[in-house]
Amino acid sequence: MESIEKVRKLLERFYQGETNLEEERWLEDYLSSTAVPTELLPDQELFKAFKGTEESILVPKDLNAKISHAIDREEKSLTRSRRINLYSFSGLAAGLLAIIAVYVFFLRTDEPVLLSAQQGVDTYADPMDAYEEAKRTLAYVSGKLNTGTTEMRHMQQVTKTTSEPLRSLSKINKGSRELVLLGELQRVREIEN
Repeated sequence: MESIEKVRKLLERFYQGETNLEEERWLEDYLSSTAVPTELLPDQELFKAFKGTEESILVPKDLNAKISHAIDREEKSLTRSRRINLYSFSGLAAGLLAIIAVYVFFLRTDEPVLLSAQQGVDTYADPMDAYEEAKRTLAYVSGKLNTGTTEMRHMQQVTKTTSEPLRSLSKINKGSRELVLLGELQRVREIEN
């Protein structure tokens, strides 16, 4: 049992690239035996595959330089594409600013729109006329709001009509429970007799 735990730890270190040659040979010897737990079978297959290729692989001396060069080239292309995206976005923003500037300075009328409260001038000479107009406007708004809430009355009626049959169903449910209890009571009496 201890050796299986040791194998697991060594395999974990092996997959992390932290084992030395002696530990790898020990793993290879252990996994080449026939009595390997089923959970280690994939690892056993891997080591069998490694055993078939014992010849050393020649690594070119300039491999690190080639990899570094390829990484640098990829980083430069990413930077270039980001720069292109930034340039196209800034061009879009400049075009949008130009359109807004044309609208603000040339197409918009120069007539200021001021509300009567800002001007300090009353629209009605008689306060009673202003009161009546305000009352009429508020009644109009109230009517529009009430029109929107009439749909809610229909929903209340639908809720009321659906809740009444549910109440009668609960009475039926209560009655069926009582019948079940009566049936059980009758079975007890039959067993007693």
